[in-house]
Amino acid sequence: MKCSLLLFLLLLLFFFIIFSSTSKLSGAASIVRTIAVDPNHKGDFTSIQEAIDSIPNNNTHWIKIHVAAGVYSREKVNLSQSKRYVFLEGEGAHRTSIEWGDHSPDRRGHGGKATATFTSSASSFVAAGIAFKNTYDGSVNIRQALAAAISGDKSSFYNCSFIGFQDTLFDRKGRHYFKDCYIEGVMDFIFGNGQSIYEGCTISLIRSAMKPGFMTAQGRGSPKDPGGFVFKSCNVTGFQETYLGRAWGAYSRVIFYRTFMSGIIIPQGWYAWNAIGHEGNITYAESECIGPGSDHSRRVEWERKLSDVELRYFIHMTYIDREGWLNEQPKSIWSYR
Repeated sequence: MKCSLLLFLLLLLFFFIIFSSTSKLSGAASIVRTIAVDPNHKGDFTSIQEAIDSIPNNNTHWIKIHVAAGVYSREKVNLSQSKRYVFLEGEGAHRTSIEWGDHSPDRRGHGGKATATFTSSASSFVAAGIAFKNTYDGSVNIRQALAAAISGDKSSFYNCSFIGFQDTLFDRKGRHYFKDCYIEGVMDFIFGNGQSIYEGCTISLIRSAMKPGFMTAQGRGSPKDPGGFVFKSCNVTGFQETYLGRAWGAYSRVIFYRTFMSGIIIPQGWYAWNAIGHEGNITYAESECIGPGSDHSRRVEWERKLSDVELRYFIHMTYIDREGWLNEQPKSIWSYR
């Protein structure tokens, strides 16, 4: 009798372990349709925008748009709010590139956001293996020239590149996850008020007449605002000196954790900008970073020292994903993690 009970309990334990190990994938969705884009007329469309426009408004099932290798430079690409549950897949950021050269101000009166090569306002969006590039040459005359503007909630990017000079990546609002991405620029080139984690990303400063550079311009505007940029296990490198960030919003928030910083970081690290005189409202912090640029000896005195509890709150995935939306993305996306 005791042996039977023991065997029963062992079986229960076995099934519990199996269930626990697979539960992360249990909510993963399936892709119900794949649309092929190929500039050589070997797919369903030659234009990325045409493929997006073919998706029904208020879509509720995951649709993959596979974009063949090539440079797509004849169109800006816009994913409107009604085009949800889209997985935009390229063939590698070095092979599939969406490019445009708009900037602001210009004679057409374009505002900054309107310059973006790629705009996504839709929730539940994924991109993988694609480069988003603004080709405007800002090496001498710096202008707003966005590569991407992201304002849809529950959006993630894997192995993507964002290339520009000023305002390269407009992480405008919503919860976002950037994994193993490459982000290039010189002036406020990661900016906005997204609630975002950047993990394993390379942040690169390029040469420009504008010196020094500013990597981030986070726009959190109130103490109740959940927005903030968290950089985990990233690599900061490049060709000219830069601040880690400046306060676009009065309660700007940026955290660097276990990140390599090359010698390009200005010793003070941060600039208060729009929060000068109110530096106590800013949350700028570094923890367990390495490299010559991580030397704290000359950092601004108002840089925040986070407690262990505060740090865990920001670096854990629940900061952007308390309800599990990342696990509800299509199963095929797991290969990019």
